[in-house]
Amino acid sequence: MDKISLSIEELIYCFYSEGFFEQGNALKQVYFGDLDDEKMDLLLQISTRSLLSKSLVSYKNHKFTLVEELADIIAILNYSDQSMKVSRHDGEGGEEAVSYHLRGDRLIQHSLFYDEQVHVFSSVTLDEASDLVSDFYYIQGDRETGTNGFSLSQQEFESMIDSLENNSALFEQQKYEGSKNDFYQSLKESNGLLNTLLFFEFNEAKEPEVTTLVLFTNNPANNWMIEKREQDFYLIPCNREMIKMLIEDNIEVKVKETVSDGK
Repeated sequence: MDKISLSIEELIYCFYSEGFFEQGNALKQVYFGDLDDEKMDLLLQISTRSLLSKSLVSYKNHKFTLVEELADIIAILNYSDQSMKVSRHDGEGGEEAVSYHLRGDRLIQHSLFYDEQVHVFSSVTLDEASDLVSDFYYIQGDRETGTNGFSLSQQEFESMIDSLENNSALFEQQKYEGSKNDFYQSLKESNGLLNTLLFFEFNEAKEPEVTTLVLFTNNPANNWMIEKREQDFYLIPCNREMIKMLIEDNIEVKVKETVSDGK
């Protein structure tokens, strides 16, 4: 299947079906906290029929079972070797986010729609994920980078951001030249909004631990990548090749081993 689309009710049912009650209960509490057990049971029965209609559940020997493809996705959601979450500001004061979860040699994209009421899953390769992330952050492919990067102290970086939110700070803001001015103008055009890319792994308690954090300006035409390096921030114009290298450096796909037949 290219894509699997689940309502939040169906997703909760899938977690319960696979025995991941903690995850199912957490979603139930967030979205249906006021629903009593009887009504929740009815909702799950409706979800069962809905999944049957989409051929995502099979019924044999008086038992409902998730199809293998869906069961694999639910297992990856329950625990993944590595994950990546990309988020950006939209044009309406909200935020959009997409997650990528890796387990073994399989990487899935997890997108949310309609106020997180619908979850869409699809299998992607590392190269496809790189292109999707570049598109998500408006990264262009032919942009020159190289020696245009520079560093700012945390105080200098925060001063830039503050000048866009505080009129008095803007009046006192120093004048920038060259690459610093290019970055500042990009920041100014996007009202100082910064988008976030997180790489994280799960510890033994299945709690996420951030391994890498990268920021991007929210500007379709003049996008910059921002990395924290020790006490300073390093800023550089961003292109698609840089995104590809960033993902390859942080996500390790384990190639599935094949068993030799001795020939």
